[in-house]
Amino acid sequence: MQFWVEFFMSIHILKKLILFFIFYLTIQSPANAISIDTSSPEKISLLQHSAVYIDKENLPSKVIMNEKSFVPYHQVYINKGVTSETIWITFTLKNDSAQNIDKLLVLSSPLVGYIALYDKTFNTPPIVKGAAHIAGKHATLFPYFKLSLPPHTSKTYILEVKSKINPIDFGLWLQNEKEYLQEDQMQQFIDILLVGIVLALMLYSFILAIYTKDKSYLYYSFYLFALIYQQLTYLGLTQIYFPLSFVTLDIRITVFKITLLVITAALFSMHFLKSKNMPAIHKGYRVFIFISLAEMFILSIPKFYNLHIVILTGALFIIFNLSAGIFSYNKGNTQARLFIIGFGIVFISYLFIILNAIGVTSIMQDFQNILMFSTAFEALILSLAFADRYTLLQKEKEKVDRQIISESKHRTKMIEKEVEIKTLALNDALESKELLLQEVHHRVKNNLQIILSIIRLQNDEIENQHMTEKFNNLENRINAISKTYNMLLIKDNHEEVEMQEYIDSLLLDIQETINHDTVNIEIKTEIDATIPLRESVYIGLIINELLTNTYKYAFDDHRGTVFISLQHQNNHYTLCVQDDGKGFTPEEFTNSLGLQLIHTLVYDQLGGEMETSTNSHTQYTIRFTL
Repeated sequence: MQFWVEFFMSIHILKKLILFFIFYLTIQSPANAISIDTSSPEKISLLQHSAVYIDKENLPSKVIMNEKSFVPYHQVYINKGVTSETIWITFTLKNDSAQNIDKLLVLSSPLVGYIALYDKTFNTPPIVKGAAHIAGKHATLFPYFKLSLPPHTSKTYILEVKSKINPIDFGLWLQNEKEYLQEDQMQQFIDILLVGIVLALMLYSFILAIYTKDKSYLYYSFYLFALIYQQLTYLGLTQIYFPLSFVTLDIRITVFKITLLVITAALFSMHFLKSKNMPAIHKGYRVFIFISLAEMFILSIPKFYNLHIVILTGALFIIFNLSAGIFSYNKGNTQARLFIIGFGIVFISYLFIILNAIGVTSIMQDFQNILMFSTAFEALILSLAFADRYTLLQKEKEKVDRQIISESKHRTKMIEKEVEIKTLALNDALESKELLLQEVHHRVKNNLQIILSIIRLQNDEIENQHMTEKFNNLENRINAISKTYNMLLIKDNHEEVEMQEYIDSLLLDIQETINHDTVNIEIKTEIDATIPLRESVYIGLIINELLTNTYKYAFDDHRGTVFISLQHQNNHYTLCVQDDGKGFTPEEFTNSLGLQLIHTLVYDQLGGEMETSTNSHTQYTIRFTL
């Protein structure tokens, strides 16, 4: 019995020894690891000389190394898309030379969140890199590890790669440090140049939006801004040129950046393609905007994070967007051809990015900045839309101008014909008006003459000298009015009176009425004015009253000179009546009907003012405006 117990104990110990030996061999030489000669100066793809294990259960590292599932990997890139799996890569480097060899292990993806490099024993902490573990200064687009191999040695390394937020797509390269840094600097220069070009086109679109008040250019500038922001992270420039606090946040908002691209692209396309004229297309854009907004707020929450849904939405959108451009062009929107050309190039780039993100292809590893190239091309094409729109508007304007000219000629003929008819009618009406006006003036003159005749007949029967003078004054006043109508009948102008001729005629009538053998008064005139009918009557009455008073009271020996002037400048008139007689005292004539009449005519009818000088001579100066 004791024998069998010792026998089983020996077997148990032997089993442990065998397991320990197997574990030791596994650690010393992981399954299917292939030694890689590091003495070559050429850039080496490590993945083609490595063994890979895909961990779907998140097993501990030492357990992973006990697994027998490591298999040789003969491809240049690993692309698992968006996945929660952990990728383990094991490879062995050897240095058969007599010199120390330093190399860089470069992982060609700026988006992978976690990269850990272990030595073969797992006894030392791993060196951790990745977008979620940037610490200190970071100067290259891709993360890298410095490896050093002493002469005549070999080392086995294990690389752990995982990314919970962004897709996993990378190559693994062994390079000389100087060669890689030069290559990285050149790639940064190209990427920054492309970003600068797209940024300049973004500003150009924004300026066009302000200048043309066209919302499509405004939304396109927003779209380019969202694209530049997304590409700065995708290309690895954010990790280099932005603060670490911003990089830490930026790497976690992938959903926000992708949905923002969809929203701004949809807003631009809606306005550029005039989707309101296509109700179904317009509704489709609004649905994509609503879905993207919902994804932006819901799927950005860590608990609900799902990049596959966002990528699917983006894929459906780019297909819809290109189809909308084609549909708009078929509906007669000529400018949609530029949209189709520009977005067609970007469509291919987005398609490659989407296929890359879901793990179908790794083409973006060789053309990481293809989207920036295609966007720059698209922006240049769409920037020509302004000139194209101007050309189309010019053609439309020329067409409209021709229609307007043709219509204008037609309307001109109609108007000319209508004008002829209206002119004839107006001429007939004007002639009738002139005849009627002339007839009115003629009748007024006749009526005044009848009144004058009645007054003269009545005056002939009066023997009282005082009453005779009053009748003579009345006759002169009526005669002053009658003269104006007589002047209108003689002249063609039925609205205004030539004052020189009118006043001369009036003075003759006054002289005939008052003059006799003992009176020798000389009257001088200086008249330069033409006055409307009503105001000329007032002037005639004023001169009549003043001249009558002069004849009666100014000269004791009935000899003297009277000067009458009427001048005007613009609409301002000045009437001056003066004599070289003896003057008078105004208080003596306060109740004079003639002076009261003059005062009423000057202030109330003409709206003027009067200055009177009666000391040694008499002078009346009357100013008024018409």
